Amino acid sequence: MRAMPERVVILGASGFLGRALHALLERDGVPVVAHSSSTLDLTRADALAVLDGVLGPDTALVFASALTPDRGQTPATLLANTAMAANLAAYLEGRRLGRLVYVGSDAAYGFGEPPVTEETPVAPAGYYAVGKYVGERVMEGAARAGGTPLLTLRVTGVYGPGDPHASYGPNAFARSLARDRSVRIFGAGEEERDHLYVEDAARAIACLLRSGADGVYNLATGQSQAFAEVVKTIRDLVPYEITVTSAARKGPITHRRFDTGRLTRALPDLRFTPIREGLRATLASFGAMENGGAISNG
Repeated sequence: MRAMPERVVILGASGFLGRALHALLERDGVPVVAHSSSTLDLTRADALAVLDGVLGPDTALVFASALTPDRGQTPATLLANTAMAANLAAYLEGRRLGRLVYVGSDAAYGFGEPPVTEETPVAPAGYYAVGKYVGERVMEGAARAGGTPLLTLRVTGVYGPGDPHASYGPNAFARSLARDRSVRIFGAGEEERDHLYVEDAARAIACLLRSGADGVYNLATGQSQAFAEVVKTIRDLVPYEITVTSAARKGPITHRRFDTGRLTRALPDLRFTPIREGLRATLASFGAMENGGAISNG
């Protein structure tokens, strides 16, 4: 196993996953240079000058910046996400790094019954998915031009304390419970998804960095659960009755399951937080484990 790069630069360090990775690396004593949109606006090519003198052959650059789906699934957000990748690629031209890490999304894949592997054909649908996959290909070109090893991570849905997005699933459920002890699911919650705890996602990235891995890896637990099962676990955890309402689904029932064999072979000692424990921590962070009156989370 190789040593961790001498320095890690994180673009998108104030995001949900970027923040967790930053904290983990600092706990491990890894020097980190962290940038968010307030210190480096990647949609402006001239802003990248802040990285002058920071990047080098002993540096790993983690590109985790993106406008997430809650910011809108529009042509404007697509253009912003692709502009970030294009500007970074132009800046990296002629620069060799120790490693380039692109934090992508499992939205690159379509939905279906067979478990997804890294060889599953991509089928991005929607502006966010297309933007993230375009970012993958742009980073491939940048890495190839600079002779830099590239690690591409297709990350499944991440949940846990501190998520600002409230995407459908554990995070949205926790916010709703804290507000009025209710949960809304689509249909009967039959859709199966892989739910990845944020600390586990950060740990997997750090371990892959340390191992010197490159190529494409799906970041997932390999254990998908229906949203209805997640709600059932939540019912068992909270000390009060909750109201579950059903909303009309906007499309057909879809599933996402993973074969995580490649990740397991690369990181045989990686262990994932049991979903019951992850849900307990998530609910507590949103104030949804309280036994008193409903809590407003603002």
